[in-house]
Amino acid sequence: MKFKSAAFKVIAKRMRRARGFTKHFYFGHPFLDAWFAWFPLNQIQYDGAAVGEIFNAASRIDESKSATSWIAEWSAEGERVKKYAESLILNNHVFSAGNAFLRAYTYYRTAHLATDPANFDAEMRETYSCLSYCYQRFRELSKVQIDEIQVPFKKQGKETSRELHGYFLKAKNLDSQKPAPTIIWLSGAESIAEDVYWWCGAEGIERGYNVFVVDNPGDTATRIYNEDVLNEGAGDDTLISQLDYLHSRPDVDSNNLFVYGISMGGYRAGRLGQIDNRVSGIIANAPMLDASKVLNEVKNVYKAPKEAQGWAKRMCWQFGVDTCVDLKAAVHELVDEVWGKFVVEPEKIQVPFLVMAGENELGGEGIRQAHEFYDRLGSHKKEKRIVTEYECGEAHCQLNNFPLARQIMFDWIEDIRKSN
Repeated sequence: MKFKSAAFKVIAKRMRRARGFTKHFYFGHPFLDAWFAWFPLNQIQYDGAAVGEIFNAASRIDESKSATSWIAEWSAEGERVKKYAESLILNNHVFSAGNAFLRAYTYYRTAHLATDPANFDAEMRETYSCLSYCYQRFRELSKVQIDEIQVPFKKQGKETSRELHGYFLKAKNLDSQKPAPTIIWLSGAESIAEDVYWWCGAEGIERGYNVFVVDNPGDTATRIYNEDVLNEGAGDDTLISQLDYLHSRPDVDSNNLFVYGISMGGYRAGRLGQIDNRVSGIIANAPMLDASKVLNEVKNVYKAPKEAQGWAKRMCWQFGVDTCVDLKAAVHELVDEVWGKFVVEPEKIQVPFLVMAGENELGGEGIRQAHEFYDRLGSHKKEKRIVTEYECGEAHCQLNNFPLARQIMFDWIEDIRKSN
């Protein structure tokens, strides 16, 4: 390791951890370390990454160059594994090729995290193109039934020419002629539809659930492949469009629809419960009463290091806020005017509801709103589950313990189904 990078690592270890983590994993830089835990460490599950490949890439990263080095090295690892997958196809090792493409997806996805349209626009689009290709190849070659779908987007109940891209993962071990219980995964603002496989997709289909996801307006992927589709207001039309679509499918048991929202999807989950009661239960990890207050610290990001500023610029771009003139003004607009419309009135929610959160959830305001949300819930069946540092799940959305988060979520759903 170069001296400059090693010295930076020592200094960076003293910085406050990102995303509610209380410990560091490998990198000194808080952003890099949080990304490292989220992707690719979590994706070792379901053959989505390999220890040797992970540390092969990580060991080459120069922390003093942060995003530039990060993007280059994870992309290089993704390219190496992708070429290996393609060689396996030539030798007719189809199943092995599918798994290799899934690992290549993870490395490109990890690279993609550090990109933004202001500093790394070409890299943002290239890594997205590569990760999409690898995921599609995995989908085609594996034995997992993952259907690519286009969901009609309705505005105030009326059809439009827009569509939402997503996936429908078919439940296993059930009579294919019968409708199955279905989980709607509402992603975070930094997530893409393909991420569902690790959050609840792979385990959900094994447990006998269909799993459904789309890229929402305001998400990175949506803006990349359809720049004209922007979030409007509180985002209600998107949520209702998804429910309407699922109710139209004969393979979906409309009496057993459940919602799991993470991060910004935690807001969306609560909002859906407020405006529509066609679901049997909702899990918000973590819910928000007012997204602008939870994320108010973003207003100070213009004082932060380049990587944090790049993240803020991407958030602004995703939600249609212009950063060209002044970053400070842009993030104020994003927080106050865009996210300021993301509010929920829990008293109006009647369906069973699980409030989930890490005890270190996005600072004091994040966990405070989770507690207040629970107290104000109108649901006749409600539960609160705060995951602790002792359980190794204190971080934002349990980014440091995916298996535990899934177990809490699925076990709650199963208990609700038994009680009905």
